[in-house]
Amino acid sequence: MPPTIPFQVVLYLAKSNSAFPERELRMCESYANTFNWDISLIVVDDETHAKGPEHRPMLQAALQRLLDRRAGAILVPTKATISPIDGEFNEFAERVEKASGFIQIATRR
Repeated sequence: MPPTIPFQVVLYLAKSNSAFPERELRMCESYANTFNWDISLIVVDDETHAKGPEHRPMLQAALQRLLDRRAGAILVPTKATISPIDGEFNEFAERVEKASGFIQIATRR
């Protein structure tokens, strides 16, 4: 029997200042480990405050990973990482679902 390939996720993080989001990275890694998910790509975006989700190349790269079937979900530390505006978040979530994926918000365990 061939080995089982673990579920692949893209970890998407937002920089809110010049510091690397270390705490958010560790929280998401821990969440992924809880479910035995592999993080296939870590994306750190520093353009989150100035632009909506559809105008962020790094977020689009995360979505492309799902479209290419190289991951099944985008893992984020909070919903606001995608957008603090419900309509923007929901619109992006629909695009992710059309790519047969989902957005998972890492909650503390």
